[in-house]
Amino acid sequence: ANKDVPQLTPKEEEHEEDVAAYVRAMQLTAGTVLAMVLKVALELDLFEVIVTAGPGNAMSPEEIAARLPTQNPQAPIWVDRVLRSLAANSIVGCTVESGSDGRLSRKYSMAPISKFFTKSHDSSFASVVLLGIDKVYMDIW
Repeated sequence: ANKDVPQLTPKEEEHEEDVAAYVRAMQLTAGTVLAMVLKVALELDLFEVIVTAGPGNAMSPEEIAARLPTQNPQAPIWVDRVLRSLAANSIVGCTVESGSDGRLSRKYSMAPISKFFTKSHDSSFASVVLLGIDKVYMDIW
């Protein structure tokens, strides 16, 4: 073993394995949640809106909500919740900025995987996602 590289003790290795197993179990349990969040993002065309910002550019939830066909004053809050969940799963990019008042705000951008959820991409999975979690299909299970 290389003396310069810290080595985990067997107990630490077991803990690391437990943590990894716990995280994987949580992912499997919450799998439908992510699918439903992805469905909402697709139905609202959030990927289509974000892609209009251009490569490397980000948009705030307020900017995104302003492009949706809604007058709901809570729309930016809901958009932020959906996109925050997608960002936590690396499906969209997210940057956090501190405003002059000290409040934090998020901006969202396309991640490498995001293009596969736009309608215009040749290998889009958008329709597959929507079909896979459609009520009729889910009721079969």
